[in-house]
Amino acid sequence: MSDLKTKIGASKAGRRFIAQMRYFNDGDFRKLRGFMRSGYYDLVLMENPAERRLLDLKAARRLHGRLKVTDVETAEDYAIQLIMQGEKGGARLRMRMTVNESYPHQITHYSLEPIAGGDDGCHQD
Repeated sequence: MSDLKTKIGASKAGRRFIAQMRYFNDGDFRKLRGFMRSGYYDLVLMENPAERRLLDLKAARRLHGRLKVTDVETAEDYAIQLIMQGEKGGARLRMRMTVNESYPHQITHYSLEPIAGGDDGCHQD
C-alpha cells in the first residue's frame, strides 16, 4: 500500500484526491462540503453544485462504505485515475480526477463509476 500512497501523493491531483477521500472515508460530510466549495473550480460547481455532489457521495458511502485504492491506472501531475474497492459488497469503482494547473489546483473533473455492472448513482460530472 505504501507504493500506492507514494504514486498518488506525488501528483497535485493525487493530493487533492487524498484530502477528499479522508473526509469521505471518515464520513465527515460537513468538512467534505467545505472542501468541495473551496477545492472545486467555480465553473464545475455551477454545472453540478456542491450540495448535489455531496448527495451523490453520501449515496456512494451508504452503498459501498469506505473506499480503498487497489490500483493506480494513471497518476500524472494534474490528472489521476484509480481503481477503488468498497468495503460493502466489494464493488470495484473507477475514480477520475483532474485539477487545473495553477495553484491552488482546484478540481476541474471528478467521477466515480462502477467498473462492471449497472449504474449506482456514483457519477459526478
